[in-house]
Amino acid sequence: MSPARPPASRPKAVKSPSSPRLRAAQALEQVWSGKSLDDALVLEGLAPRDQAQAQWLAFGTLRWGLRLEALLNLLLEKPFKAREQDLKALLIVALYELDASRVPEAVTVHEYVALTSQLGKDWARGLANAVLRRYLREKTALDAKVDAMEPAVAKAHPAWLVEMLQQAYPQHWPAILDANNAHPPFVLRVNARVISRDDYLARLNEAGIAARAHPASPAGIELDTPQAVESLPGWQAGLASVQDAAAQRAAILLDPQPGERVLDACAAPGGKTAHLLERADIALTAVDISPARLKRIRATLERLKLPTATLIAGDAAQPDDWWDGQLFDAILLDAPCSATGVIRRHPDIKYLRHAEDVAATAVLQQALLDALWALLRPGGRLLYATCSVLPAENAAQIEAFCQQHKDAHLASTPGSGQILPGTEGMDGFFYALLVREGQ
Repeated sequence: MSPARPPASRPKAVKSPSSPRLRAAQALEQVWSGKSLDDALVLEGLAPRDQAQAQWLAFGTLRWGLRLEALLNLLLEKPFKAREQDLKALLIVALYELDASRVPEAVTVHEYVALTSQLGKDWARGLANAVLRRYLREKTALDAKVDAMEPAVAKAHPAWLVEMLQQAYPQHWPAILDANNAHPPFVLRVNARVISRDDYLARLNEAGIAARAHPASPAGIELDTPQAVESLPGWQAGLASVQDAAAQRAAILLDPQPGERVLDACAAPGGKTAHLLERADIALTAVDISPARLKRIRATLERLKLPTATLIAGDAAQPDDWWDGQLFDAILLDAPCSATGVIRRHPDIKYLRHAEDVAATAVLQQALLDALWALLRPGGRLLYATCSVLPAENAAQIEAFCQQHKDAHLASTPGSGQILPGTEGMDGFFYALLVREGQ
């Protein structure tokens, strides 16, 4: 299928192409090299409709990319060379669009064939045309071949993650893979300081936005379709925030009481910080290692018209550098993790995380737990939270901590423990509420 190719000359990279399809392909290629999708997908300079298409293509391609790559390999006589990764990315995006879009197939093929020229690869026009048209002719048989491959390929997950999920959840791992590949719901958290959930639902109804109360959170609302946040009623007035119902459980489980000193460790991007302040008048300290991310927290608190919090740029694992010596009544540790519970929202995790990262992250989590436990008063509580589904970062971490700290008691709290992706429509999360015994 591959035609004879002239001697390769490295084309000049196109930094900001006008095509949303090419923007998505460039983002895919950069994620392969280790960049997050947030950083890789450049939308500036595109019209709103093209921005939406670039996002749809990038997210969908990353969600199914490991399967699409296997499909592309079936269509090629030999794999692409390193200098042709931009063309490989373009064809993978094309395969996704042909499978998922309602655009006429002939139009889609024509567009992608033309885009090879923008890559500086006119020689590849015939190759692209042949690959995409063969896929359309043999789609049923080719898809069946990929379906018959190992689950990591058929369900588009890294093999190491599938193996860990099979070990941890022998009955549930297929459902977890399916949930990770599903489109996430659009969920809001109502700011209870200023409006009730019922009243905000009425505001949404008046605006013609279909929504319903979320069963897993007293402040949660799920919309039928995603909306630009600026179009939501009272957004600038701080009536609501975007936050998955599983993440909303953090403030509910920690249950801050008026007047308490509360620490939010690893606080960015600030959704849980804001929720804590929405629930009670507390003296809140939020610590994050990134000064830039602290600015986002401050902006969020200002939009929501919430009480002032003490924001500190520092390493939560090194409290001697920032702690004032006063013990806290309650601590939220939203610990760094593999983020394997939120893959449906961040499909680039499939490419950016590796098996060896889990053990390294667990070491960091242990250091954070040990350091922050010393900041908690006797009788106080620490809520350990991750957006992971891996026991090494969750239940095993807490079990080891309790064995090493005899003053740590794991509270049996409804809503805590492991939440698997898709449970009541939620992301995957883990919560453990630890109480420090003593007077």
